[in-house]
Amino acid sequence: MIRKLPTTRNLRQKVFESLKNFIISGEVSPGAKIDEDALAGKLGVSKTPIREALSKLAHEGIVKTVPNRGSFKVELTKEDLTQIMLIREALEGLCIRLAAANINNRVIEKLKALLDDFETNYLEKEIYYYTQTNLEFYDLIYKTAKSPWLIRIIQSTRDLTQMLRLILLKDPERVRYSLKAHRDLIEAFEKRDVGLAERIRKDMLRTGYQSYMKMLEEREVDLSKTVSSKGVFNGEKRLG
Repeated sequence: MIRKLPTTRNLRQKVFESLKNFIISGEVSPGAKIDEDALAGKLGVSKTPIREALSKLAHEGIVKTVPNRGSFKVELTKEDLTQIMLIREALEGLCIRLAAANINNRVIEKLKALLDDFETNYLEKEIYYYTQTNLEFYDLIYKTAKSPWLIRIIQSTRDLTQMLRLILLKDPERVRYSLKAHRDLIEAFEKRDVGLAERIRKDMLRTGYQSYMKMLEEREVDLSKTVSSKGVFNGEKRLG
């Protein structure tokens, strides 16, 4: 949900963050056109900071801007996803190795507390809160890795796959599987087993990749059926 922003000195950054979170969320369909007028009205700002934010998001690969047509939420292809996940696996493997070498018991207890809090307070009630728990979990690991440039690159690719991850988290069983895998990762950290921690994280990424690919394949089939039966898209304007 996107809301009106209070007046602030950092208005442009707030607009950028709000717009980014809104587009990454499931509220905007892949390929859908971004309505600048509607967003400006909801945020209570002019279209200038909206356009500036969209330009930055285009640079990050989250939207695509087409001259004389506007900006559209990026629609990842299977080829896009394969490249992104290969990059993520290599970079996050390195990140986990660095974090495992630097981690201490205080950080490990914080990681456990994040998962405990979600399981106790949200698992059966607000499953989408796991997205925030997951982000906080890895932000803590990223800080422990102590490699700002590496983390900056990882986060740019994470934003792209986050758009698909939100859809997968509708399934409680997927969340339970993810929780178990993250408990295993913490156990590897406790053992200071760098190689095991790296393997666990890469296995998680590969499992996610397989689920994302299946989702994209199903979407392609559904889209093909829609085009074949109607010849046009209904509803939102799309890129294509």
